[in-house]
Amino acid sequence: MGPWPGWTADARANPTMSARSQGRANRGVRRDAAPQDAVRRAMLAGAPAGFVLRPPWSLAADAFDRACTRCAKCIDACPTHVLKLAAGIVQVDYAEAECTFCGACVDICPEPAFDVAARASGGKPWHAVARIDASCLARLGVECDSCGDACEAGAIRFRVHAGPVPDPRVDSTRCTGCGACVRVCPATAIEVRAPTA
Repeated sequence: MGPWPGWTADARANPTMSARSQGRANRGVRRDAAPQDAVRRAMLAGAPAGFVLRPPWSLAADAFDRACTRCAKCIDACPTHVLKLAAGIVQVDYAEAECTFCGACVDICPEPAFDVAARASGGKPWHAVARIDASCLARLGVECDSCGDACEAGAIRFRVHAGPVPDPRVDSTRCTGCGACVRVCPATAIEVRAPTA
């Protein structure tokens, strides 16, 4: 029996182990670690420390991560499958589709991880917008307007300039952060993140 349920220390008394390995074994392994422990372990194991887009209408990152139990109900409820559990955090992944802001994730969550009042009052789902980096084909002189075609909000406009093809620009006041442009970009030059000041 160990200090908590699920604790094991099979190699605790093994005289052939080095002192360092013996110390690791003495600490034991928790099989029933809390979700917060999983997040900490993922961060220490080299999980990305950059911006992570949480689901729409989620609370601030720390509050959301504390309230979220990683039950995956929001992930299962998402009709477009943009929610994923990665590095112990529920986050938006635009690899397959865009967010339609249907609110299924908010409706099904049993925890206080979302701003339900903001959703009910028609508040913005988040303060995140698309950003196009220098690897954009149009910015490299190749004719491409796939992001503009995919943008239902009309937030991506192409500015005519002295270069060979028009340059895409994101209007942050119109961009919803839905991610439709991310999935269709052939150069993977677009990401959705918090606007820079």
